[in-house]
Amino acid sequence: MRKKSHISLARYIAQDMDFPTMNHHRKAFYLGSILPDCKPSFLTQRHEFVGTFDMVRERICNLSQDSDLMLDNGRAYMRRLGEIIHYIADYFTFPHNKIYDGNLKDHCIYEKELKFRLREYVKSGEAFRVRIDTKKFETAEAVCTFIKKAHEDYLKIEHGVKEDCEYIVRVCHQVVQAILNLVSIAAGKEVERRLCPA
Repeated sequence: MRKKSHISLARYIAQDMDFPTMNHHRKAFYLGSILPDCKPSFLTQRHEFVGTFDMVRERICNLSQDSDLMLDNGRAYMRRLGEIIHYIADYFTFPHNKIYDGNLKDHCIYEKELKFRLREYVKSGEAFRVRIDTKKFETAEAVCTFIKKAHEDYLKIEHGVKEDCEYIVRVCHQVVQAILNLVSIAAGKEVERRLCPA
């Protein structure tokens, strides 16, 4: 996905979440959502499921439990959450998958169309209308299993920009909500520990 697509997605998610840390540090979340495309590793490490999912899994596990970071440095926490969403969005972008047989020019044309359609999709209210009910996840590993299963399902469907928009928004929204729910539980325990030391 192009940087503008990542920012459109991040803006939609941030505006839809009622979470104080995200409300205060939404720009850090936006920055995180484009940061992987700004690093030199962008040229050597493809943002595909096979090559990056283990790293994303580790980051999801860390952020789901790192209430210290969220409580003490919300800006860094939101930036890291944005980075996770970047990779997940790319997993559901057709040219970022092994099954894509187009060339670099086709890839660029596809992502240009996706940029316009994704922005239209989130602004029109369509993303809200087709959103699935929020699932409750007990662990970070359950969130990762959800992503893996969604990607397996994605690989089986007919691919186009419309389908990518639906998967990208639905999965990324669900993952952000799940991580914030899990870290909120951890933060409640951490606040209790800080207020009532043994």
